[in-house]
Amino acid sequence: MIQFPEELFASHDEVVAFEQRIGSYLPATCELDGHDIGSGTTNFFIYTAYPVAAYKILLRVSTRATQAKMRIAYRSTAGSTFTNLWPRRDPRPFEYMYSADDNPFARGAKRKIPRRSPRGVRAK
Repeated sequence: MIQFPEELFASHDEVVAFEQRIGSYLPATCELDGHDIGSGTTNFFIYTAYPVAAYKILLRVSTRATQAKMRIAYRSTAGSTFTNLWPRRDPRPFEYMYSADDNPFARGAKRKIPRRSPRGVRAK
């Protein structure tokens, strides 16, 4: 799933255009399953057996400005816990929607990302 702050897109047409752009870059191993807007976030859903490969493609085609406001995570279709991929080593939980206190896109929200992964955890 790719997530942005809701106010990043000025209109629904911009959301659809971005979704089409994402879809044009993804390989056949990925299925873009639409978007969701609300609760302060805009989410784009991608089904794939290769989430890290999809993440690398998305980073390659995004701009620095987009990357600064983007979060990418994946989970099993049967699971409920997300694994953060971007920003790397981001310890904040990834959710569909956030409370006002936990919103990573809120003004003044601090991101404390360690310089290195914890021992025993391999960076992706």
